[in-house]
Amino acid sequence: VEIIRHWGYPVEELEVHTRDGYILSMYRIPRGRHEEASSCGQRPAILFVHGLTADSAEFVLNPPETSPTMILADAGFDVFLLNHRGSTHSRKHVRLSPQDEEFWQFTLDEYANYDATAAVDKVLEVTGATSLFWIGHSQGTTVGFMMLADKPQYNQKVRALFQIAPAGTAHYTRGSIRVFKLLYNLIKRVV
Repeated sequence: VEIIRHWGYPVEELEVHTRDGYILSMYRIPRGRHEEASSCGQRPAILFVHGLTADSAEFVLNPPETSPTMILADAGFDVFLLNHRGSTHSRKHVRLSPQDEEFWQFTLDEYANYDATAAVDKVLEVTGATSLFWIGHSQGTTVGFMMLADKPQYNQKVRALFQIAPAGTAHYTRGSIRVFKLLYNLIKRVV
């Protein structure tokens, strides 16, 4: 939020409540930095979904000329940035604390079927739009694909997916990171 404000953009902090009790933070850049609120009609909504071990900051770290969120806000989009459960900015729950082991008992399935669906619904509620654009990075791509596969009704709500560095397989992995693939294969056989 501070980075977005630093560059002169309006920003709103929203709470997204999931069906299983998590309270996620989502940030909104409703218009470009040189626009007055009164001059903006309904704008196309676009939702950014971050990668593994990251949060929405990954989309705003660059200056406005090279930050995709700020470029799109200046181009006429209503920009939303989701922070998945467990990320730095989304560590709230209606009854659990991050110190509780149960708080951390989630997988990609919960990201797709709870976080993503709640975020899409919140964006549509706030904007009054019937659909949005989705930009996923790495894990955010997988979550988008999973949500649309598991919840076909969301295919009507997501106008298009734009996927940056889609995460799907480690089959062609090269270099030292291959060690993790070998460990995964070993663990898979043991389990």
